[in-house]
Amino acid sequence: MDETALVVIVPEAEPLVAAHRLRHDPAAAAGVPAHVTVLYPFRSVVDDAVAAVIGTIASGVAAFDVTFARLGRFPGEVVHLVPDPAEPFVRLTAETSASFPDCPPYGGTIPDPVPHLTVADGVDVTLAAALEAAVRPGLPITSRVDRLTLIAQDPDGRWNVVRHWPLGGDA
Repeated sequence: MDETALVVIVPEAEPLVAAHRLRHDPAAAAGVPAHVTVLYPFRSVVDDAVAAVIGTIASGVAAFDVTFARLGRFPGEVVHLVPDPAEPFVRLTAETSASFPDCPPYGGTIPDPVPHLTVADGVDVTLAAALEAAVRPGLPITSRVDRLTLIAQDPDGRWNVVRHWPLGGDA
């Protein structure tokens, strides 16, 4: 594995955002499913000891329902869906980055990342507005979050699901 990430996959978002993501998010074109990032980049080697730590973190966060009812933007015209609640994602990111200090969020460039589900990355203002208008009628989306997922990039640059860890019991 070259690059890896810990994510929460949101399959319920795919029908609404997949076509937009394929055109406007290079990660989607490389096979990354609709998701909320917990920690990227992560370790290229996930051995049994690392997996056990991730499992402990995941089991300490209760499974929860998340709703995406709003759109947001980040600089660089990143259009994204806003999760509610965001706190469980913030907690997962804080705990994984604290447990793996060699893996700061986004390589240390974004020390306090805001949980989000990317729809488009690097589009211009006009396209961002058009994407928001296209996506907004399909909201809200609700998903049950019950696991943390490791995805990895293969030597051909494609991303694949490698492993899941269940979250703790129901909230």
